[in-house]
Amino acid sequence: MRSSRDIYQKLREVKYRHLIELYKRYFKKIPDNCRYNFIYQFPTDLGMVKLRLCLLHQPDLDLKSGVYPHLIDVCQEPKHCVNCNAFVLKHTKDSLKKMLEEELSDQKIKQEKYPDVCALEWVMEQSVIGIPPLTWLQKAYYAIKRHMSKGRIL
Repeated sequence: MRSSRDIYQKLREVKYRHLIELYKRYFKKIPDNCRYNFIYQFPTDLGMVKLRLCLLHQPDLDLKSGVYPHLIDVCQEPKHCVNCNAFVLKHTKDSLKKMLEEELSDQKIKQEKYPDVCALEWVMEQSVIGIPPLTWLQKAYYAIKRHMSKGRIL
């Protein structure tokens, strides 16, 4: 069995890998990741249709005060974002770190999205629980052995 230090290091690597995946997903230049992109839904004969709008030049991004129709752009596809000078990311690195920490703190989400983290945490708990504490005689024995291995004599 690996030492608990190796398991802890592997757990940190796995969490870091998940954080990098979040960075890759939320830092792409696609309409979902733009701060000014808004999904407008309206009913049609085919059902509800979603239209993505760029609200860069609007006074309120929540659309409570209305919109200026002549300042609305349609930003539906990723190719629109690639050439857009007004593209601003919704998330920062700190917000994504906080998002990952919140997901890892919720047990249900962690079991569904991150089973590898759950498995490594379980192994960490088992390795810590299974080790009984040393008695005073064992502590003395290991201290003497450590001193003798360094070439020191009491």
